[in-house]
Amino acid sequence: MTGTPVVDSAAPAQRDAPEAYPPGRAAQDRRWPGRLLIAVAVLWALFVAARALLSGRWWAWNGLGLAPPVLHLLFPLALLIPAALIRHGRRAAVGVVLVSLLLGSWQTGLHPGALLREQPAVPPGALKVVNWNTFFWDQDADTDAFYAYLKSRSADVYLLQEYQNARGDEPAPIDDLARIRREFPGFHIATEGEFLTLSRFPITSVRALRPDGLAPPDTAWADYWNIRVLRTDIDVDGETLSLYNTHLPDLLNVDRNPLTAAYHRSVRQLSDRRDRHFRALRDDLDANGHPVVLAGDLNVLPGTGDLRWFEGLRDAADAGDSVYPATFPVSGPALWRLDWAFVSPRIDLHRQSVQDPPAALSTHRLIELRLSLPTSGATAPATEKDRP
Repeated sequence: MTGTPVVDSAAPAQRDAPEAYPPGRAAQDRRWPGRLLIAVAVLWALFVAARALLSGRWWAWNGLGLAPPVLHLLFPLALLIPAALIRHGRRAAVGVVLVSLLLGSWQTGLHPGALLREQPAVPPGALKVVNWNTFFWDQDADTDAFYAYLKSRSADVYLLQEYQNARGDEPAPIDDLARIRREFPGFHIATEGEFLTLSRFPITSVRALRPDGLAPPDTAWADYWNIRVLRTDIDVDGETLSLYNTHLPDLLNVDRNPLTAAYHRSVRQLSDRRDRHFRALRDDLDANGHPVVLAGDLNVLPGTGDLRWFEGLRDAADAGDSVYPATFPVSGPALWRLDWAFVSPRIDLHRQSVQDPPAALSTHRLIELRLSLPTSGATAPATEKDRP
């Protein structure tokens, strides 16, 4: 037996052993979740900032910023959880997420004060105003059920949009005034285009706002496109109240392919039409010395630049009982607030509530207001153009 060592041929040679895992590669693998999270948070923050700056001011944005407004709260909160758990880049990720949360907080459409606000008692004599986009009136619905629901609201004033039907893909006017007079005896009626305003109080003036310079309408019914605001003044125990029944043009045509040039032309044309209607409405508001109730399907989203047109009026949701007063759609969770109500600051607004109609009647929820007018003498005299 010699002293020569015996080598087990089954054992691998030292030179064949695997190389150690590169330390730089391991560090990179640990950092990529943080980098990815920061990238997502930065992109979201840029999107939220762009929405604040461009919505309602640049036509192209009308086809982009249509996410449910509450997402501006939910998405950064969802990002905040993994941002707080990652090991590498945690401070940067949490910081960017908090910035996006701060930027988006006023774009959520939330009214957290509704959780703490006690609903005050409505004084005797307060007006009840109902606003509702009826979605093609009673077409494709039970007519008796439709009128029964309207009457069940027991309002003093009804501001109703889409008093119309559809023929094929086009809106079409209707005349249901005989039935309306039977169902609402004693009410005063104003109608023009797609609008119907019903009032227990005498109507002293009616005027449809028709902006100048509108492009030719896309359908045979010109008034559907050219009239988007119906102003009706009523006499409430000697005080004049101006009602603005409103349905502004859509932001975009959902039936068109966003990858086509025709889609973008449509968005731009709708934006121009919206701006002209906004200006006509703003000019009329500025010249009106009476207290105002303005309500309707505005096709405006919370936190967007379009709200600048309503400066000087009070958002009725500030007196509401809903934290998220979304109005569309009725079936499933309402995610978008398309229907709004505004009032003059000097009107005593007691309450706003958002109601769910039967889904068979409309895709829009209904808004109810309870309010009282300023005391006698607070209303400015009507100008010559406001007189009947």
